Amino acid sequence: MTSHIRTDCKLASVLNHFCRPSRLLRLRTERALMASLFLIGSLFGFARLSKAQGANSTSLSGTVLDPSGAVVANATVTIHDPVSGYERSAPTDASGNFSFPNVPFNAYHLEVTASGFAPHTQDVEVRSSVPVKLSISLKISAAATSVTVTGEAADLVETTPTNHTDVDRGLFDRLPLESETSSVSSLVTLSTPGISADSNGLFHGMGDHAEN
Repeated sequence: MTSHIRTDCKLASVLNHFCRPSRLLRLRTERALMASLFLIGSLFGFARLSKAQGANSTSLSGTVLDPSGAVVANATVTIHDPVSGYERSAPTDASGNFSFPNVPFNAYHLEVTASGFAPHTQDVEVRSSVPVKLSISLKISAAATSVTVTGEAADLVETTPTNHTDVDRGLFDRLPLESETSSVSSLVTLSTPGISADSNGLFHGMGDHAEN
């Protein structure tokens, strides 16, 4: 009887020895499975968060061309929201392309500047997740001409103390001369008060000839 009990105990000990690694393996497997599920859940939640954040923005891109249709490199493209103050700038590459990723939904004022071209402005609406693609044609800048006038202004009131009359070409058109070949004395006589001409065609001041 005692021998049978000892045999049963030995058998149980052997079975327990073999079962112990199986339990440990099962525990490790369960832990690995839980860790995998947690990682998958975290990645899924992060993807949903990223999608939710990206749903409020899209990309804005385009190409800048000159009047002939050739691309314009090194142009500066700026988008600006005057309400929120949001502003971004980007240069065009060698192919005339520019790009703004992750642009929030809003209305923007777009401006393009490039050397030798007139500034280009337009309004752009970004309202959906559909990417916005633009084609912008610049105009050649008009040549600016500036004229600088220097000099001193003449006095509006004459300061010459002597009595005189300014004679210019306009008097010939305004005065009733006898003919286009009339002498200067006729012009002076008609235009200057207190002057008269004698029979020789000479003019002098009215009064005693000796005083003139």
